[in-house]
Amino acid sequence: MKRSALIPVLLLTAGLAFGLGWILKPSQGDQGKNTEAGGSKSVGSASRSIRPAGVIRSSSDGKGGVEEFLSRYASGGTISPEDMTSAIEQMRKENDPILRRKLFTELLENLTPENAKAAYVALQSGRRRGRGAGDDELRLMAHAWGRIDGPGAIKALTEMRTERDGGEGDRGRGRGGERGGIELVSVLSGWATADGRAAADYVSGVEDEREKSMLSFGVVRGMMVNGVNEAMAYVSSLPQTEDGGRTQNWYMSTIASEMLEEGLDSAKAWVDTINDPNLRGGALSRVAESAVRDDLESAVEWVTQYAGDEAGQRAVNRVANEWAEEDPQAVLTWADSLPDAAKAEAYGEAFEEWTRQDATAAGDFLTGMEPSAARDSAVEEFSTTLSREEPATAIQWAETIADAEMRTDALTQVARSWFYRDREAASQWIETSGLPQESVEAITAERRGFDGRGGGGRPGGGSPRGR
Repeated sequence: MKRSALIPVLLLTAGLAFGLGWILKPSQGDQGKNTEAGGSKSVGSASRSIRPAGVIRSSSDGKGGVEEFLSRYASGGTISPEDMTSAIEQMRKENDPILRRKLFTELLENLTPENAKAAYVALQSGRRRGRGAGDDELRLMAHAWGRIDGPGAIKALTEMRTERDGGEGDRGRGRGGERGGIELVSVLSGWATADGRAAADYVSGVEDEREKSMLSFGVVRGMMVNGVNEAMAYVSSLPQTEDGGRTQNWYMSTIASEMLEEGLDSAKAWVDTINDPNLRGGALSRVAESAVRDDLESAVEWVTQYAGDEAGQRAVNRVANEWAEEDPQAVLTWADSLPDAAKAEAYGEAFEEWTRQDATAAGDFLTGMEPSAARDSAVEEFSTTLSREEPATAIQWAETIADAEMRTDALTQVARSWFYRDREAASQWIETSGLPQESVEAITAERRGFDGRGGGGRPGGGSPRGR
């Protein structure tokens, strides 16, 4: 199904949403405390006492349990950096996963600005040797570190990244640089939970736009621990990016996913209260995607009321996307009742699926359509989908698109698929195509990774309909 090619960082934040979600979701009790206090609850402090006796012991915990474990390393109610390293090493040797999680949780509760780096390095060292922490524990450790000492954690992790990446710093390549970036996002999420304003101010000073977008995601996730209003206000304050607002839409989609935890009806009611169109689009499309899976008829009725707004077009796209898998022609009937821009969105999704199911019938329908934005959208999806099996025929269809920019985009995608399958035939067509050099380079560029649609991504990213 056709999706927008968001800026590269959003591919990473999609994974981060999963990785950070369970880390950041507070218990109902914590939410209540945060609301009453008007702030956040820190993970620990230098003066925090060791938790009292009474912990539940694992069936395999025959050496005195968690309390005894902590007593080996705590002195005066705190754990020194050296003892924290030893405690992490001991925790890593525990084979019982439930007991290990208990020990890890207690060490997080006794994290301080003084021992946090030692704890993090010990976890990371164990992973390098293939016998220590998984990514979840490192992310959670980074998040906890950010809560108690955001600036110190950022400084220490940045220095470690620079050393690990051979002096390339934040632009270092390879898995090490990428993992370091993810852990910085976790630090920012923890920092934003404790002090959202300070975390946001730090991110605003980051010069690299890719890294700034990635770290902003951490701020959004962290602020959400204390409620969605602070996170929404932060997203609203972000400057418009070159991707036409898609980054902000992604952040709002993340917030909407949290609201869906309260139930679909609550999430829909929340979307209805969002007056800022720059914020509503991402939230609306995410909730619509969930709504159409729950109750198609109700979802169609709810989304239709927004179809005349620019913010509602992505939601129309999501409903059409899901509905078309079952009945693409019913989507077309619905689309005919929508304003032009929303109609084009729905037509595109319907024809992508219809072409898969019955390309001949879809082509016959297109033959009878008058020129319009909806037809252009439909032909674009028809041709790019058809290109997997009949690229030469798909080229002929793409050439009938009236909108010049969309036509060039469709021809580029189809020709790229053709070039991959039959380089000689595609090259002959390219010579007389009149395509701009930028498109030719996109068609003939070395393919990287798997493109499920058979064609390459659009130059510059994004879909013709702005999704």
